[in-house]
Amino acid sequence: MTRARVAVRQLVPAKNQSDVFSGPRSIGIVLVVFIATLTVRVWGVSTHFFLLGDQIRDWSIVLGPFRKLPLVGPATHVGGYTIGPTFYWIMWLIRVTVGPWFQNLPHAGGIGQAILQSGADALLLVAVWHRTRSIWIALTTVALLVTASFDLSLSAVIWNPVIGSTLAKTATALVLLDWPQQSRARVAVTAAVAWGAVHAYTGTIFVASSIFAALLVEPWSRGDRNAAWRNARLIVAVVVVLQLPYVLHQLSNRFADSAMGAVTGSIGRIILGTDRPQFVRSATGYAGAFTFIEASPWRGSLFSWLLAACAVIVAIRHRRDPVLLTAIVLPQMAAIVGYGFWLGNLDSYYYLSLMPAAVLTILLGVSAFMSPRVVRIAGMAFLIATLAILPARLRFAATMNRMPQYGVLVAASRNIVRLKRPLRRIECEFPLPPTADADFVYQILGGRIDHESSWIAIVSSNGGVTYRNVATHR
Repeated sequence: MTRARVAVRQLVPAKNQSDVFSGPRSIGIVLVVFIATLTVRVWGVSTHFFLLGDQIRDWSIVLGPFRKLPLVGPATHVGGYTIGPTFYWIMWLIRVTVGPWFQNLPHAGGIGQAILQSGADALLLVAVWHRTRSIWIALTTVALLVTASFDLSLSAVIWNPVIGSTLAKTATALVLLDWPQQSRARVAVTAAVAWGAVHAYTGTIFVASSIFAALLVEPWSRGDRNAAWRNARLIVAVVVVLQLPYVLHQLSNRFADSAMGAVTGSIGRIILGTDRPQFVRSATGYAGAFTFIEASPWRGSLFSWLLAACAVIVAIRHRRDPVLLTAIVLPQMAAIVGYGFWLGNLDSYYYLSLMPAAVLTILLGVSAFMSPRVVRIAGMAFLIATLAILPARLRFAATMNRMPQYGVLVAASRNIVRLKRPLRRIECEFPLPPTADADFVYQILGGRIDHESSWIAIVSSNGGVTYRNVATHR
C-alpha cells in the first residue's frame, strides 16, 4: 500500500465509527448558530443601513428585470469591473425573494446578504466539526469570524466583496467537508461556487485557485490520476461556461472594454522592470489586515506573529492532509505572493475572504499537539474567551459602516409618499455622507421626482417633514 493510501486511511474515519454530526442535537446546534449569527448581523439594519453610492447603484440595477442585468460585475475603485455577473445574479434573487417583505427597500438586500453569510457560517461549522471532530473548535471558529468587528460592520451592507467572501467561505467549507469527493457533479458545483466568488470580487482569486488545487490534490494524493485529470477538465469547463457572459459583454463592446486594466498594468510594470515586486509590503499588508479585521479593537504585532507561527505548526502537524493544507494555508501564501505584484494600496477588505483560513490556522495550530481530551477542554476555553470579548467587538463594530440617518429617511419618505405629490427634491437638515441620495428611498416607495415641481420636502433630524414652495420664494 502506498504512503498516500496509508495517509488517507489515517485521516478518514472508519465507516463503522459514528459521525460527529448526526441526530437532532447536531441539527439543533447548527440551527441555533444560524439564527444567532443572523440576528447579530441584521440587528438594527433598518435604522442604520449604510446607503452610499455603491449600494444605490447596485440596488438600482437589481430592482430591474433579470434580462437587464449587466453581463459583468460592479465597477472597481481602481478602474474596470469584476469579470462576471454572479454578484448581480445573487442580489437580484435576494431582491425578488427577500425584497417584497421590506417594500424592496435597500436594507432588504443587506438582510438577504446576511442570510447567505449565516448559511455559509452554518456550513463552515459542520465542515470544521467534521474535520477536527471538535464541536468546540468549530463553534469558536464561527464565533471569531462572525463577531470580528470590521466583518460584522459590513455583514448587512450591499457590497460585492462581502458576497465574494461568502462564496469563498462556502467553497472552503465544501472542501473541508469532503463533499466534492462524492461525485463529478459535486466537483463542478464546488468549482462553480469558487469561481462565482471571483465574479463577485476579484480578490477572492487566491481562495478560488486554492479550492481548485484542493480538488486536484485529493484524488492525486490517493493515487487516482484519472480522477485528478477528470477534475481538472471539469474545473476548466466550469470556468469557461461561467465566463460566457463576460465574452458576450466584450463582443458587444468589440473588446474595447478592459476589466482588469489596473491589475495587468501593475504586473506589466514589474515585467518590464520599471518596478519590483513588493513581497515584504504584501506580507506586512496581510499582517495588518488580519490584525485589524480579527483582533480589533485591540492592536499589536503579536497577532500576526501568532498566525505565522501557527501556519508553520499546521503545515508540520497536518503534512499528511494535503486537502486541509491546500484549503487553509495555501490561499494565505498565495495572497502574499499575489499581492506582491500589486503596486496600488492594500486595503483591509482585500483580505476578507482569507479570514476563515486564518482563524482556522490559529485554532488548529494552538491545538495541534493536544490530546482529544485536552482539545475538548481547550476548545471550551477558546469559546468562553471569544464570548468574553464579544461586547468590545460589538461596540467597535457599531462605530464603522453605519448610516444612522437611514431610518429617519425611510420614515420621512413614507410620510411624503402619502401626499401623492411630485417633488423637485428632498433636502435634509442633517448631513448625509457625500455619495448618499436623499431621494432614493422615496422613489423606491413610489414617490416621484419631477424637476419641474415647485415643492421641496425638508426632513428634520427627528424625521419630521416640512414643505417649501420654491415658486413662492422666487
